Amino acid sequence: MSSLGSYVKERREALSAKHSGYSIRSVAKRIGIHHSYLSKLERGENAPLTEERIHALARLLGEDPEVLMALAGKLSERTTAIIRSDPAAFQESLASLQGRMAGQSGLPADSPTQRLAQRKNELEELTRLLRDEIRQRQVLEGQLREQQKVQSTILQNLRDVSVVLLDTQFRIVWSNTPVTDNPSSLMHQLGAGNCGQLGPDGSEANPYCTAWRALKTRTIQNGTYRSIDGRHWLLRSAPVLAADGTVTQIVHLQFEVTELLQARQALEASEERWKFALEGSRGAVWDYDILTGRVQHSPMWMAQLGYAGHEFELTIDQWERMLHPDDRGPAMDTLAAHVRGETEFYDFEYRLLCKDGSYKWIHSRGKLMEKGSTGSATRITGTHHDMSQRKAIEEQILANEAFLETLLGSIEEGISVLAPDMTVRYANPTMVRWYAEGCNPVGKKCHQAFHQLGECCARCPAVRSLRTGRNEFEVLEVTSSTSVRSIEFSAYPIRDMSGDEVTGVIVFVRDITAKRQSRTTQEPDAQLLDMYEAAPIGMCTVDAAGRFVRMNSRYARLHGYASARQMMRSVHSESEAFASPSDWAALQEQILVREEITGFECRIRCKDGTTPWASRSIRVTRGDRGGVRGWDVFLEDIQARKSRELAPGDMR
Repeated sequence: MSSLGSYVKERREALSAKHSGYSIRSVAKRIGIHHSYLSKLERGENAPLTEERIHALARLLGEDPEVLMALAGKLSERTTAIIRSDPAAFQESLASLQGRMAGQSGLPADSPTQRLAQRKNELEELTRLLRDEIRQRQVLEGQLREQQKVQSTILQNLRDVSVVLLDTQFRIVWSNTPVTDNPSSLMHQLGAGNCGQLGPDGSEANPYCTAWRALKTRTIQNGTYRSIDGRHWLLRSAPVLAADGTVTQIVHLQFEVTELLQARQALEASEERWKFALEGSRGAVWDYDILTGRVQHSPMWMAQLGYAGHEFELTIDQWERMLHPDDRGPAMDTLAAHVRGETEFYDFEYRLLCKDGSYKWIHSRGKLMEKGSTGSATRITGTHHDMSQRKAIEEQILANEAFLETLLGSIEEGISVLAPDMTVRYANPTMVRWYAEGCNPVGKKCHQAFHQLGECCARCPAVRSLRTGRNEFEVLEVTSSTSVRSIEFSAYPIRDMSGDEVTGVIVFVRDITAKRQSRTTQEPDAQLLDMYEAAPIGMCTVDAAGRFVRMNSRYARLHGYASARQMMRSVHSESEAFASPSDWAALQEQILVREEITGFECRIRCKDGTTPWASRSIRVTRGDRGGVRGWDVFLEDIQARKSRELAPGDMR
């Protein structure tokens, strides 16, 4: 081996002096070994090379491979075959070569005895080398057979995978499963030209088109195929190349993916339905990784706060900073309690900072989805809903309730609301001051809270109104130690949305002593007129013919007029304010038979010709014989609500 190493080093360095491509690294890379191994060989250390590597080295250095084989102490297959074919001629060739070498050196030729002994030694060495070569090949062949056995076992036990070895004529050489279709016949019948065309769904014309392309391109080809019975397959064909680059065989694999494809389609459909439902509810999804602190989210999460796309990486710390200062502590405490397993769900309403600097109310609800090996929480998933509109409605309701409370508290008349069993549901401050002596009457019976009686009064108009479903009036003389007062009681039934069932009664109590004494009609109190004018809803009073008697500014503005005076100059009857005559006729029918009408929804006619939606509540005034004397109208704008409720096709 040292002779081979020194010879190779000498030849390589000679070539390296002429061309840079013969460095030790370059030569080692081109024959397929590491440069340190070639360096070891050139230093004379034990670094054997295979016959294939020696031949590659000989071609690279421009040397005879037989010479390098001999310097390496090996015999090529060709030399071995020559010796086996004629050992005697080989011995004579060796003797002739030795004679020439001896003559050139000036040394006397060996004696016949010496030559015979030398030839014997050479033959013994040659026999030993041949025996080693045979033994080494037997070991390699055994390893190859074992490897082929393992590979065959693996291929034959593959499930849902068909492996077929084809020759260049598409004949089957080997297959791990029975093959019903003959690839060669199939290619002949359908024509290989169809393999260049894919179907509408992107599938191959036949299951062996990838093998045909692999043969033509000498590269691995992939594809899909749908069989006649509706099954789906993934195809993969790999060419087996000879040393000169030609294709000798083709390995063709078919994977059935029908169930996998069906499962994927079902999953995609489920995800599409889930996405549609979530986006339809304007909700967003978030996923909190507790270990890393990162929060994954859907695009709607950012959109709810005014961000376009994924403008920043969301973490739990960033989310905490976005919380409103008043909500930060409670929100984090609620989340920590759920992480500790103290609650079934994480459910909290808080305000988050938007891109424009404002805060938006968010309802967040989540649940612990994963735990670590120690049982600690690792992942929470939940939803995000914008509830700012609902909060605005709640605040408006509270404001309306506060306004109504202020309004009712300012009226110097007693007002109470009674349930069908005469339980007090509400009483304004005047009613409490007059009759309940400052105690809260809510929840008590009317006769107990206001009159300190054990049963209802015999002439109680509230009892009659609950029984008849009509407005009832009564004037009672209340005598005290110092005076006699005339008190007017008015009871108005409260009906459900259908207008059929009486669910309560409103009682107005008014001291009319001064009125009865003077016998004159008094103008409305200035304070009541101010409140009438400042009311947030439209209010008007009409006579029995539907002509306007009075209205507040809000009623006029709802119809597009600047003031009540301007509207009353232009519109003389309430019927002219209706967009549809049929709605006016329907209202007149109800006024004839009912004392109070709530939630009568219809379109009104504005000054500019538009017809927005509005809701009327009516309180009818009748004479002694029950005839209609007029009615009070309370009008509210419901256009925004109707726009949300009605589809575009229903907006008539």
